[in-house]
Amino acid sequence: MTVSKKTLVLINEMHPFMEKVLKYNFKNADLKVIPYSYTPFDREDLAKIINEKYKQVIFYGYENQFYLLLPLISKKVVKKYIIDVGIAPLALTSYLNSLLQIIEYKDRGLIDYLGTTRYDLYSVMKNQMSFIIFDYKNNKKRKSENSIGILNEYYLNEANFYNQLSAVAMSKIKCARVLDQNIITKEFGKDFEVKIIEDKNLEELVCKNKVNLDCRFCDISPIPFILSMDEEIPCVLGNTNLLDNNKQLKELLVLESDDNINEINEKIESSLKNKDKIIKLYSSWRKDYIKESKKSLEKWVKLGGL
Repeated sequence: MTVSKKTLVLINEMHPFMEKVLKYNFKNADLKVIPYSYTPFDREDLAKIINEKYKQVIFYGYENQFYLLLPLISKKVVKKYIIDVGIAPLALTSYLNSLLQIIEYKDRGLIDYLGTTRYDLYSVMKNQMSFIIFDYKNNKKRKSENSIGILNEYYLNEANFYNQLSAVAMSKIKCARVLDQNIITKEFGKDFEVKIIEDKNLEELVCKNKVNLDCRFCDISPIPFILSMDEEIPCVLGNTNLLDNNKQLKELLVLESDDNINEINEKIESSLKNKDKIIKLYSSWRKDYIKESKKSLEKWVKLGGL
């Protein structure tokens, strides 16, 4: 989505991969990374630049630095906020308080428009925000290895990590590539004879496996799935509406029960067996997804008469 150069996108430095995603989706916009060392003096300088140079500013994620900056931005600048967390993490007080704070800022006029990349959150808050569909394309082709990727962190409550790892232990491959691990993960690998390889770079990890798993209990970001499938690597999914418009693809890749280890293993085996069919179905789905992504972004970017 090409936007006016009068648009500034702000993101915290803890999201290096999402920097790429935002640059891809908001082409021609300026993007600024806000560091952890951000101070009250920094926010005054940045607010001055925004008020003098930009027509709209887009914030991404729950970040305290953003909350300090918002009151200093002129009412003439359209302020938009992207929420990247779905319903499940709101069980944690920190995430719930952040969401409530953002909604309060919108009610007070400090934020003009809200958008979310999570359909589950949008489905219960349609009167408060728009649904945004991000796209992304990684053009680096890599040779896959005899491993299974787990595309979510072990410490996330909604990740279902150890059930996925257990399914890998049941498979013929018995090698898991993960974003990170701890002592428990390492001990699991020893006890169940699963080789565990850590690769903190999501783009690199996704492209190195025979099959990828993103079997969360909750709605997911579609980006890891797209990265995997674009590389022609089947990606098994948990609870998501992502493939609702393609019944055949959904039956092949989406679990009926997110915590059923046997089903995850069956989906792994089925994905390897039906890879050609899966990729063909995905090719058709992908074309529709690109259209929907462009449509959602164009509509959201233009809010406020821009």
